[in-house]
Amino acid sequence: MKSNRPFIISVAVAGAVLLGWQLTESESTARAMTAYGSENKSMLTVPLDDGMEAVVTLDHVTGDLTGYALNRMTGQFFIRYRRNLNEDFPRHSGKFLVAAALADFRGFQSNTRLANGVIYVSEEGSGKVCAFGMPWAVRFGNSGAPSQELQFIKLDEAATRFLQLR
Repeated sequence: MKSNRPFIISVAVAGAVLLGWQLTESESTARAMTAYGSENKSMLTVPLDDGMEAVVTLDHVTGDLTGYALNRMTGQFFIRYRRNLNEDFPRHSGKFLVAAALADFRGFQSNTRLANGVIYVSEEGSGKVCAFGMPWAVRFGNSGAPSQELQFIKLDEAATRFLQLR
């Protein structure tokens, strides 16, 4: 009876080489977002496009969501994003969770082009979560564009709590 051991070893080695190659390839396109928070404020980075990020803060007391993007040419903040979340979370407890994620909005049906990132904000009291996009055009980052103020765009909201707490 012939042993299958050499065949199995060959397949395992080939699989390990292929996996290593795929990990090396994916490392070159990896993106990292950061998030930090305290009792009263959260700060995170959100991808805009290749090589560009915005820094976003959420003031838990006032509900102010504010973001800034640096100009590639000058190193100065030149785009400011704003939104007060009191409309989205009218009875907020001041306790928020915030996260950023990659998003590919190429098929998004809107006159406004969006950045490659999305911001998720959840309010602990209600359990509601909202998704926000950021207007962005590649030309913003590739030119000496003047400073401007833009608004975060609410994309959707969802419930994460389905029972009433007593």
